[in-house]
Amino acid sequence: MSQRQAMRWDPGRAEMLDAPERERDMPAEQVADLLALTGSETVIDYGAGTGRLALAVAAKLGPEGSVIAIEDSSQMFQLLSGRLADTARAEPLLTDGDQVPLPDRHADRILAVDVLYHVRPGTLREMRRLLDPDGLLLMIDWERGHPREDGPPEGVLLTAGEAIQELAVAGLSAHKVDAPFADRYTLLATTTPLLEG
Repeated sequence: MSQRQAMRWDPGRAEMLDAPERERDMPAEQVADLLALTGSETVIDYGAGTGRLALAVAAKLGPEGSVIAIEDSSQMFQLLSGRLADTARAEPLLTDGDQVPLPDRHADRILAVDVLYHVRPGTLREMRRLLDPDGLLLMIDWERGHPREDGPPEGVLLTAGEAIQELAVAGLSAHKVDAPFADRYTLLATTTPLLEG
């Protein structure tokens, strides 16, 4: 990872994750569409927040599919659990640090929205461990250098190119895709072989 500092999420700001502007700027259904789901996938929503995107993903899955909504904040996990309680194909999961208690290659898709500036150095490697070799990681994040009224401070953000480099170090090959999300880049990534040693 680069020299930037990871920024801790303030659970007291959870209501902003469900604000009308958030849906306007990044419609949950459009995000879910970018995952190219067939309905039977296991999807991990990394840093799921209040579950807004996990619910949109679950709505696109059939009986064989599931979404695992991961949070590392106990306060956010409580909100997430309440919101997903009545959704059969969605399961909240509380993690401690970078380690996710799921087997290797468990996910067909990983969704990571507005989390890169929050993650610790091992998190991207953990995403790679969890992703099936035929799977896909969708990362949407705030891009440094875009004037905006809200969002995180510039100092914790990356450009799309810098994010692609960080993913490469973790064993993920990413490319930028066109998406209509204000002030954010959208990347799709797949696993690459890790070098031993």
